[in-house]
Amino acid sequence: MQSLNKPIIFFDIDYTLFDTALFKKTNFTKYSLYEEVPSVLANLSKNLELGIFSQGDKDLQNSKLKVTKIDHFFQKEHIYIESEKEEKIKTIIEKYKNIQLYIAEDKLFILSLMKKENPDIFTIWIKRGVYAQNQKPIPDFMPDAVMYNLSGIIPLIDKKHGLTLHSY
Repeated sequence: MQSLNKPIIFFDIDYTLFDTALFKKTNFTKYSLYEEVPSVLANLSKNLELGIFSQGDKDLQNSKLKVTKIDHFFQKEHIYIESEKEEKIKTIIEKYKNIQLYIAEDKLFILSLMKKENPDIFTIWIKRGVYAQNQKPIPDFMPDAVMYNLSGIIPLIDKKHGLTLHSY
């Protein structure tokens, strides 16, 4: 059962949690997370709800979570895997309107749409992967944080919420 007052952080799967470049390079056979992902998820799950907001084939995306053994960090009611993410943004923002939301995502465009829908959402651009590398600036939008891996999320949320997610 979810605690409705805990902050929630949503993660994209590809290029945010999952090393999609390696997956493609190995002809879709090697399921691998970025090195920091398991420990970051374990630390964040102490005081936050963790969710998925990802695009792609539902079965394939779910298999990435299961094979890499991180599926247990995410409660089913916080998992959104869509063929078109843009269409689900309003629904998610409305559902979680009274909760502090964070989103970690490699596509700047998605972050900008979420911020436009709810200016209070905290947007974290994970700047790795093909989309991030080829991203052109979006007029009138800057993410709240830019990171090259997920490790920086822990001190950021520690500071923002006065939580102790990690012992330094």
